[in-house]
Amino acid sequence: MDAEHGLASFARVPAALGVIALLLLGCSSGGDAGGAGGNTTQGTTSAGTGGGAATSSSGTGAATTTSSGTGTTSSGSCGTDPLHTGLVAQQTGVSVDAFDCPVLEWTAKYNEPDAMIFKAIMYVESRFDDTSVACPNLPCGTPSGWTAAESGCYGLMQVVPACGDDPNGVGLLPSGHPNLTTDPTASGWAGSIFNPEVNIETGISGVAGNRAQVMKQFPGCTTDQYTMMAVGNYNSYGSTTSCTSFNAAYDGPVVMAYQQYATAAGYPAHSYTVP
Repeated sequence: MDAEHGLASFARVPAALGVIALLLLGCSSGGDAGGAGGNTTQGTTSAGTGGGAATSSSGTGAATTTSSGTGTTSSGSCGTDPLHTGLVAQQTGVSVDAFDCPVLEWTAKYNEPDAMIFKAIMYVESRFDDTSVACPNLPCGTPSGWTAAESGCYGLMQVVPACGDDPNGVGLLPSGHPNLTTDPTASGWAGSIFNPEVNIETGISGVAGNRAQVMKQFPGCTTDQYTMMAVGNYNSYGSTTSCTSFNAAYDGPVVMAYQQYATAAGYPAHSYTVP
């Protein structure tokens, strides 16, 4: 899912790993931060610009101009938006806040403790480009009867239908193949894996599934540790080996974006620690 992280070099786990792999694991490894819609490297990326207020720095070389307001109304219909940053992703020109409503909706449905972390994942994965397609390495292979074009990573959270176990079959056609409709005016758009509602639900449900698994595997960790463990497994299934040993190469860029967004939104940030 993180195309700039070394798109073609990472091999994902097979679909047989089931719901925890959940079509999601990252499609890359390596040292660059970024996503399918970006083209910059860790230490020089900015998670967004906008506003015209003071310039802030993440402490890792990523500077961004932030706007101040908090709790403003989203462009969607979710009312007061605690995730609102006023930022724009530099690489795509898309508002960082464009998908806040479904992020809040599905975070609540899947009982995830921190909605803002999913905005940061979207930045790393796609730079908020909901048409993004990546992973030519086909991380879960090509299921029988599918084409290579159906077996990659798609959309905001770079979900991978080829890995199987979409929540309630969302994003799939009656045939079981992925719905890759890209035209929002088409009849198939409502169920398309590119539809932000579908894509974000799939991604958040995958992290929630990962959380449930690592909580069973590694009892006694903190909520924030479980978040980092689950997010790390989203990129590379099985990368978590303890409460403090997880996929830092992926979680680091996610937390960098998270901190920028939380500051811009006046959001009560969690104190994530990445080794």
